[in-house]
Amino acid sequence: MPMFKSISLLVVLAVALATGAFFAQPLAVEATTGSLDKKSKSSFGQSSLSGSYGTAGRANGYQSRSVGVANFDGRGGVTRTVRINANDGSGGRRLIDLSSVGSYSVNSDGTGVIYFLNLSSDGSTTAVTYDFVIRTTESGGGKGKLLASAVEAVQREAGVTASLVEESLTRRNGVR
Repeated sequence: MPMFKSISLLVVLAVALATGAFFAQPLAVEATTGSLDKKSKSSFGQSSLSGSYGTAGRANGYQSRSVGVANFDGRGGVTRTVRINANDGSGGRRLIDLSSVGSYSVNSDGTGVIYFLNLSSDGSTTAVTYDFVIRTTESGGGKGKLLASAVEAVQREAGVTASLVEESLTRRNGVR
């Protein structure tokens, strides 16, 4: 009889542990998901990019550099002018001027995408896509939204002068 009680106790204990593990698992996942959802609910949106931003680009180290200005309308529209200083392949440099029009979207976590149609100084056009993250913010994005003060972006496609194009955008307060 004592052996039967020991086995019965072990079976009950095993069932209790298994049941607890089974029911605790979904609760733990739900609790984790809930806390992640709370963390991901930030106050970013289209209006987080609004105003004039100075741009500084780099491609493949020092192969080419760029400077420019991007203007975001706070509703998903963007224009940009850029001057690229690139290697000309003969030991010298060449300048390429681009004007761009495009659109953008901002996710609630501060990441997003910018689509540009570039018009080059030679008359050619190219479409490019940038993935970005808002790195620093300030108040003033409207309706409780944060306003981006610094943005980092990477172009998906190879650039005009190099394969990897990176852009840093900094808000120019007081400039419209």
